[in-house]
Amino acid sequence: MQLVLTPENLRYAWGSTTEYWFSRTDYAIYKNSELPCEDQARLFELGFIPFLTISNEEVIRAYISSLNNPKVAAKFEGLSTYDCVEIFWKYFNAYKDISAGFDSFENEYVMKKVTDWCNENGVQYKIEE
Repeated sequence: MQLVLTPENLRYAWGSTTEYWFSRTDYAIYKNSELPCEDQARLFELGFIPFLTISNEEVIRAYISSLNNPKVAAKFEGLSTYDCVEIFWKYFNAYKDISAGFDSFENEYVMKKVTDWCNENGVQYKIEE
């Protein structure tokens, strides 16, 4: 059995405020509301493990760092989560050199994080475009 990594199920990890769980028994990803119980110990017994969550801030800060632009990086130092995200989108819309590579960076970043999670948890996977 393999977890098929598609753009759709990568969204479970990306920027979600809902917690998701992965089932080792059927290799599916479930929302909290779809779980058979609320007891974490029981969920582990049933073969569930928490699926990873990647925040908007995490991806934005990684992207800013990847730009290797000290002037831009300085604008984001010390910002709260809310301010980091808000200011990034303002810069994103105003400056082409910031927005140009973000989509591909975001996709690669999320895919790498999910495949790392799979490897760390012994989850077999395949990537489907």
